[in-house]
Amino acid sequence: MKRNDASPEAYRADVSGWQRDVVERFRAMIDDVLPGIDEGIKYGMLNYPGVEALAAQKHHVSLYVSPAVLDRHRGEMAGFAYGKSCLRFRNKGDLDEGMLKTLLDDIAAHS
Repeated sequence: MKRNDASPEAYRADVSGWQRDVVERFRAMIDDVLPGIDEGIKYGMLNYPGVEALAAQKHHVSLYVSPAVLDRHRGEMAGFAYGKSCLRFRNKGDLDEGMLKTLLDDIAAHS
């Protein structure tokens, strides 16, 4: 579900329920691992240079990263829903903060 919010603040205010919790936890992890990273809106999603994007969609939250990053961590993602360049979380229980921090550390190391 593409959103038409003009700012990250408006985007976050537009997200509700468990998706808001997941988006805020992602943002906290991104800020912890990549302090000072710019947050913007691109293609109707929250955008972070180097991380790509974070999107609350109709039935899940997606974290978009470089396919190269996902390729380096495929072995750690057994049981997770993922595509060529994104991880999909269908509920708050799907969130594995340790694995996500590993991905973000990888992005920080290669940027």
